[in-house]
Amino acid sequence: PPAAPPVAGVADSCDWPLATWQAPIGADELVFAQGKFGQAGSKVVTGTAFTDTALLADPDIGDYRVLHFATHGLVTAPKPSCPARPALVTSFGGGDSDGLLSFREIFDLKLDADLVILSACDTAGMATAAATREAGVTTGGNYALDGLVRAFVGAGARTVVASHWPVPDQFNATKRLIEGMLDATPGQPLAASLGKAQAALMDDADTSHPFYWAAFIVLGDGDKPLLRRSSVSPE
Repeated sequence: PPAAPPVAGVADSCDWPLATWQAPIGADELVFAQGKFGQAGSKVVTGTAFTDTALLADPDIGDYRVLHFATHGLVTAPKPSCPARPALVTSFGGGDSDGLLSFREIFDLKLDADLVILSACDTAGMATAAATREAGVTTGGNYALDGLVRAFVGAGARTVVASHWPVPDQFNATKRLIEGMLDATPGQPLAASLGKAQAALMDDADTSHPFYWAAFIVLGDGDKPLLRRSSVSPE
C-alpha cells in the first residue's frame, strides 16, 4: 500500500487561503455592547490588536463575565479531504501565530464567563471526531455543537450564543439581531432578549424570512439576565 502522507504535508494542504483574513468585520457591534455593559469594566479589542497570541496570553481572560466575538467562524473544512477544525479568525500576531483561535486553544482557556457571544457564521457547527482527538479531547465529535460551542463550554463558559448557519450581512440583519439582544432591560432573561430581537426582524418585511433571524440560539441558562439590575435604587 502507498505510504501515508507526512503530517506536515496534510497540514499545509488543509490551510485556509489568505483571503480568509481579507474581509474584516467592523467594530460597531462591539462598541454597542461596550456601551451597554459600561466602559469601566469592559474593553474592545479589534484590528491588529485582536490576535490569537495576545488573547491566549491575556492574564485577565478569566475575569470577564461576558466575552463577545464578532469575527469570522470557520467550521467547515477548506477542502473535502480535510478534517473540519473549528476556529475563530483573528489578526496575525507574533511568533507562531496562525491568525486562528483554534478548537484546542479555546478548550484550554481558563474562563469563568456567564456568557460567550459568538457573532459569526455557523458557530454551533461540529468538529469531526478526528479534529476532536487531534485537540486532545477523547470523546465526541461529528455532531452539531461539538465544535466551538463545546470548546467554550469546556473552557468554562456557562452559556453560549451561537449560530446554526452562515449569518447574513444583507439588511444588517446580524448586527441588528445581536444589538437588539444586547439592548435588553436590566434583569431581562437572555432568551427573552434574543426572542425580542428576533421578533423585531421577523416583523420587518426585508428580514421576515427565518434565514435572517433564526440562526442564533442560546445554549445554557437562558433565564439568566444579560444585564444585571443595579444594586443602587434610583433617587
